[in-house]
Amino acid sequence: MIHAFQTIGRIIHGNGASRDVGNEVRAIGASRVLIVTSEGIVRRGTHAPIVASLEAHGVAWTLFARGSSEPTPSDAHECAAAARECGAELIIGLGGGSALDCAKAAAVLARHDGPIENYFGVGLVPGPCTPTILIPTTAGTGSEVTSISVLEDPRTNSKKAIVSDHLYARVALLDPELTVSMPPRITATTGMDAFVHAMESYVNRTATAFTDAVNLQAMRLIAGGIRAACVDGNDLGARADMLYASALAGMGFSNTQNGVIHAIAMAAPASLHLPHGLLVAAAAPMGMAFNCQAAPEKYAHIAEILGCDPAGKTPRELASLAAQGMRRLLADLGIEPGLGAHGIDRAEIRGIAERAAAAKRLMDNNPRQGTAEDLQALLEEHF
Repeated sequence: MIHAFQTIGRIIHGNGASRDVGNEVRAIGASRVLIVTSEGIVRRGTHAPIVASLEAHGVAWTLFARGSSEPTPSDAHECAAAARECGAELIIGLGGGSALDCAKAAAVLARHDGPIENYFGVGLVPGPCTPTILIPTTAGTGSEVTSISVLEDPRTNSKKAIVSDHLYARVALLDPELTVSMPPRITATTGMDAFVHAMESYVNRTATAFTDAVNLQAMRLIAGGIRAACVDGNDLGARADMLYASALAGMGFSNTQNGVIHAIAMAAPASLHLPHGLLVAAAAPMGMAFNCQAAPEKYAHIAEILGCDPAGKTPRELASLAAQGMRRLLADLGIEPGLGAHGIDRAEIRGIAERAAAAKRLMDNNPRQGTAEDLQALLEEHF
């Protein structure tokens, strides 16, 4: 079988890397940019070094700061309108995954007719988009290196993804210094999102030696650094490990997609506005229990990464312990497994199961296939 591995062309990383953004914009040939970020980023002044770098290089800039936690189609359309109004030749995404995903969706609409819902799915963007430079301030989604933009779809009360090679950023700037202000809870939930990205890509039916390499390293970095990053947010070594792991995981799953854990998390009622990373973490043990015997050799490696003792155990026996290792990590991070612990009502289980089973982008290459009935039983057992 022939596979392709694709990722963005340029990644700049290291403490203070974001201050090089003006030079990168000029290298691309742009002189007017739209900065897409959040109101919280602006309040904290995190955008100030970015603006200073742009001004030092003679780049005109306009700020688009969102207040909502998850981007919607309306946000994408408003952002694209702002890009057209200011004549932006490039869009800079600055923030967590929501800001970066909004920037990528706006880059589509700045070049192509809407509505954005026309592009939900795989390979539906018809051509190149407005160039983007993406600068993450959290370590979780890996959106800065993926070809995916996830939006909250009010019509279906769930999240939908645009997947296209045209969404790859021109440059990703990974600056650990921008992540030190993340509180422990956000550090934990975004970090678990990154771990699950890597894990689901690693066990995916379309995984290759190339995706395995980045995914294994991502899981090792997160398992080794997430506790330290939560305890001491100023630990730049731990922050760097988390940020780089998130990007590595993004490189992996952008080439394979994810699986049952993300299918369940994205099928949770969007109206509850629960953080994506929290949902992914809460669903992780049940997804691992569902999958582990479908890919025992790989789940055995995951169990070891999560601290399970391999002595005297067959791969299948060790694989069956992976979910326990995940529960121990969640306990250390103060995250309750299961959806019921996070305000989701049992009455929602059937709808979640149906939406998750219908998420073909995620479920088709999951190591174990599952119907809505299978997922309903899983959710009820681990609720």
